[in-house]
Amino acid sequence: MGVSYRLRQALAFFDPRVPANSRDQAMQRLNVDERTLFQRLSSADQRHALAVYAAAQDVRPEDGALHIAALLHDVGKGRPGLADRTGLTLIKALAPWLLLRWQLCSPTSRRGRIARLVGDTEASARLAELAGSRADVVETLRCYGYHEHERGRRLAELDARL
Repeated sequence: MGVSYRLRQALAFFDPRVPANSRDQAMQRLNVDERTLFQRLSSADQRHALAVYAAAQDVRPEDGALHIAALLHDVGKGRPGLADRTGLTLIKALAPWLLLRWQLCSPTSRRGRIARLVGDTEASARLAELAGSRADVVETLRCYGYHEHERGRRLAELDARL
């Protein structure tokens, strides 16, 4: 990913606006507990999830599980700050092996928080399961990026584009 993309991503972090019309339409697809998960996301993550959701609707209009997974795919991240996000991007690019070591750090330390961002996919699936999401939604989140799982692969592809 280029520097200009990362700069736009960082600047978007500070924009508190979330398009109400697309958010309200998407919220109708979620159950009450899934809505709570979505609303816990930062405004930047909500906008991103809505963009992935819109792309999923364009690519697979009939796939409701993909649509819901698109809205919930980042809920396992929590609400990381810009420093944690930047740290993850730099470490992944420069020294990804450090993430394995940092997983042993306290989850409240900067290193621990950064390392745990890598495991957000499984955390998203577990939170969705606790929120009463359909089994196919949980499976899609759990299989995010797996080439052999069509819906999980598709979700990762859409996420990477936006």
